[in-house]
Amino acid sequence: MADVPAASGSLSPGTVLPWRAAAARAVLVTAAVVAFGALAQWPIIGSRPWLVASNLIVSGGFAAGSVLLSDEPRHAGTRRALLIASILWSVAWVQAWNAGPLPFIASLTGPAPATLAIWGLLRFPQPWRDRRAAGAVLAVLVLMQIAGAAMTFTEDKPSGWWPRIDAPSAHAVLLNVYNDGGVACALLLAGLFVFRLSRLRGHELRITVPIGFAVVASGVATAFSDTAVAVGTKGYELWTFYTLEDLLLACVPASFILSYALRRASIEELSGRIDPYETLPRARDKLRRALRDPTLQILLPASSGGRWIDADGHEQPFPADAERLTVPVDDGEGTRVAVVSMHPSLARFGDLLNATVQSLVLVFDNARLLTQLRDELTLIEQSHARIEEAVAAERRQIQHRSGAGPLTLAEAARQHLDSAVATLTMAGQPVPDSLIAARTTVTHATADIRRLSSGAQPLGLANGLAEALPRALAVHPTVQVEVADLRADIEVEQVAYFVVTAAVGNAIMHAGPEATVTVTITGVGRISTETAPEFLQIEVRDNGVGGANPSGHGLTLMAEQVRRVGGTLNIDSPATAGTTIHAVLPRLRA
Repeated sequence: MADVPAASGSLSPGTVLPWRAAAARAVLVTAAVVAFGALAQWPIIGSRPWLVASNLIVSGGFAAGSVLLSDEPRHAGTRRALLIASILWSVAWVQAWNAGPLPFIASLTGPAPATLAIWGLLRFPQPWRDRRAAGAVLAVLVLMQIAGAAMTFTEDKPSGWWPRIDAPSAHAVLLNVYNDGGVACALLLAGLFVFRLSRLRGHELRITVPIGFAVVASGVATAFSDTAVAVGTKGYELWTFYTLEDLLLACVPASFILSYALRRASIEELSGRIDPYETLPRARDKLRRALRDPTLQILLPASSGGRWIDADGHEQPFPADAERLTVPVDDGEGTRVAVVSMHPSLARFGDLLNATVQSLVLVFDNARLLTQLRDELTLIEQSHARIEEAVAAERRQIQHRSGAGPLTLAEAARQHLDSAVATLTMAGQPVPDSLIAARTTVTHATADIRRLSSGAQPLGLANGLAEALPRALAVHPTVQVEVADLRADIEVEQVAYFVVTAAVGNAIMHAGPEATVTVTITGVGRISTETAPEFLQIEVRDNGVGGANPSGHGLTLMAEQVRRVGGTLNIDSPATAGTTIHAVLPRLRA
């Protein structure tokens, strides 16, 4: 098997936190952040409940969104930025207490929550490729933070205990820079996110679209509220703007939760879409649709030469560049059975990659089992063909030997008996009954030898033992036959027929033609009155001289045939007291 080349884009899916555990952790963290926010804004809960509620929704939403990003190592920066922003969002409102250093802390915090959230969002879902552009955006955000902090030391606030610079004109300039910069940053955030969203493809685009809409809506809302402040809006109208801004900002973390739900839905869709018995081309096509990646390939290692074969059986080069993500697929024994090549943007979806690998492992396992079953079936068919050929060859040999030996002799004996009967009839003498019986017996024997040598069943056996045995034994007037009308498997009926005819033949041969022979076949082992018996019980009894040898060739062959179908044979033959052969055969073979 070919080894998987090392590639900078290769990835082995790791352990992803189950969604119930992730949801539980998100609830705990969100509850803690909301409790802190409620405590920070407690003095204004009664006077501005809608503003407090919207602030709590924003901070709690950012906390939940940060936790749901915990299974994406590439977005650790975004996760930390959102979590810190969720805490600072409430810190920025602690001036509501108007006690001690809390107003100063709130003034210094200022735009920090929004700055962190913006920076984290602009790193999502892919880090910046252009470092200069990233640096420029960061510089603008830092200037906004500096302007907000500088206003703390220039504002005219007599109740404040911290030192301030008496520079009303400088404060006015900083205030205009802060307000106008807020509008510009909000619109810049919305525009940059739309631009970055337009560069996404496939499954990543589908997951990020809700976040894009939320970011654009919140950016526009922030621009409106900052514009309202810049034009001098105050009082109830200004608080209304702040409340609407917070509600729209809450859409951003809510969109992260929606994005996580879409990811979980994609996993469920992927798990239910790939049937374990799919062919590889069908499995590949379904994976392409589920992951929104038309370039996805399933590569299988060739038997030699380091070559790779795709799902259609075509040879393909291994994707050794960083532009492709390669995910290995190992079976239950740790053997590498395939590699999935896909778009690198899917690297952030560890849970989807795990679901992909698991679905393909089932496909490969079932494909291997089906191959093994086909191979075994082929071996069985070949073995069956060899058996049929051997049976046909043996039948030809039997037919040849029968035609050259017993059948020829039987035909000759019949002709001699016919000639004797004709001679006596022409002479006007009576034909003895024994001679007529001998001619009838030889005629039946000749027909049976010819039929058996051609591979056919004994006459009447196709309709069951109840028809075949009386027909076969009718030539022996001293044989009494009582056979229950029960059908069994064809092999069992053949063995039963052989046991009875062989036992009757032995009795007549050793006890003489005048010996009385009784044949009885009944059903035994009935489970209930409504079910058929499970076994055939065969008994052949004669009043001959007894003393049969169980180790003789004929009785040994009889015992082997009975054991072959799972039955038992018992021979009771005391000297001078006749012989009883008792056999029990299962009606249906296991």
